[in-house]
Amino acid sequence: MDMSELIQRIVSTVDKKYVQRNCKIMLKKLSFKSVNDLGNVTELAVWLYIYGLYDEALEVCDIIKDVPFTGNYTLWEAVDKALCIKARILREQGKIEESSEIIEYVNRYRHPNLYENGVQWFTETLEVNIASNLGTVNGRQWRLLKLETAIQYREAGKFPISDESLEMIIKDTIAILETEK
Repeated sequence: MDMSELIQRIVSTVDKKYVQRNCKIMLKKLSFKSVNDLGNVTELAVWLYIYGLYDEALEVCDIIKDVPFTGNYTLWEAVDKALCIKARILREQGKIEESSEIIEYVNRYRHPNLYENGVQWFTETLEVNIASNLGTVNGRQWRLLKLETAIQYREAGKFPISDESLEMIIKDTIAILETEK
């Protein structure tokens, strides 16, 4: 199944505002060289994950699984997040070997020695941005970013926040976001 057929199928079967929005954007334009376009793919995968549509989320992650790392970390961030979402779903399904292979690949381009620099941003800055934008589109986007990042940190490992804490953040954030229509 090609990307357009997949997205059309999701549009016709998933009646959720943010899933529909991302699908429509992707049907109009998807460049593997665009940070925004790759971000839309990741965001769609996250919304599908939030709503428990794991097979669809895996299929969406596969849209960008072959995007190569070119040294551009800004572009790679969305691919990294999508691969971590896929690895999470596979791990939760008991497919540990497949999940581990993805994480091994993702970690080739990671620098755990720099993770400490992101802790304050993750634990404080994101929370301030969420709190100052509650009830707005920006608040939802900040919360979605926190979820994507928590999954990314949890699955790739070596982040200086415990897996248990990250799992709690993921669970709590999903509980809030899944109420979105």
